Amino acid sequence: MAQDDFAGADPFDGLESRLFAASGLGRFRACRLIWLQVIKRGPRFLRRLADIAPMINPKTLALLNGAGDGIRLGDFSDRLRSMQQADGGWAYPFEWQARAFHAKRHQSNAIVTSFVMDSIMDGICKGAVTPDDPALIRAADFIECDLWRDGYFAYFAHDDTEIHNASLWAAFALNRIRPGNAKSEWALHRVVDAQQRDGSWVYGTRGHHGFVDGFHTGYVLDLLDRFRAAGVDGLDDAIARGWAFYRKACFDDAGIPRSYAGRGGYLDAHAVAQAMASLCRFGDLGGAIHVAEWAVQTLYDRKRDVFYAGIGRLGRDRRFYMRWTQAWMVWGLSIVIEAMKPTLQE
Repeated sequence: MAQDDFAGADPFDGLESRLFAASGLGRFRACRLIWLQVIKRGPRFLRRLADIAPMINPKTLALLNGAGDGIRLGDFSDRLRSMQQADGGWAYPFEWQARAFHAKRHQSNAIVTSFVMDSIMDGICKGAVTPDDPALIRAADFIECDLWRDGYFAYFAHDDTEIHNASLWAAFALNRIRPGNAKSEWALHRVVDAQQRDGSWVYGTRGHHGFVDGFHTGYVLDLLDRFRAAGVDGLDDAIARGWAFYRKACFDDAGIPRSYAGRGGYLDAHAVAQAMASLCRFGDLGGAIHVAEWAVQTLYDRKRDVFYAGIGRLGRDRRFYMRWTQAWMVWGLSIVIEAMKPTLQE
């Protein structure tokens, strides 16, 4: 990662293709959706043909900077400050078309902003930054003013799509800067109320958001536990039910995480990394070590020093992405290594 200056490919950067830009097809939503999926799912050589330049993603640096209660592997805070957008948020460096919305290049959103804020806040304990840091104040204003809807935080300022993990992340980031604010409280309880009878959370409120996946379930559980650690009461039942569901439905019989709850199929490295962190958080260090050992044996390419994007029924997906794969795996493995220290000392 350092050798490449943390720049690389992303599964969703297909619209940055110079070939696609020259075609003029980017004016049409359907063409953007199709092209994005072609680049994401197609063979690796398509990326070279499409001429997509490597990019530095703020979320990559945030994960290495300690976001998500991770291990601070370097000080990237100043570099992240330099990437802050004019509206106070942080963004992906590529244009992005989803079914629900279209995001322009460098358009601030809830997830990247929250991760960067969380990582910069990590410096508070070392005295390097305080909650009244100008960059954090601007970011908090962006979340509270631009992303707030009636009871939740939207993913983008220009769209009203409600995605539970994104709203909860924004609520948590804002609460770190402005503890006890009403909007974070309302958004938190809205996510708790959205929990289903079996303890799960669907991805969002739109029709095509009705799936349950292990990666975002781990996200939600981690954030609820961090809210609880910050002194918010009344979360024990939701966390206990969510954890029971996550452990039962989001891992197979061999203890290996699943991308989607209750079924096999393609396993994204994203889900593997989050599983390691969530298992450590909730006291299953043995399970986390088991997943880490499996990941190193199954997903690591020793010749290229990279982790594969995932594994499916047809074998390993040998593509690799700087933010989507490398940053997350470094983040997850670092948490496991740190959690193992007392055991190693004994």
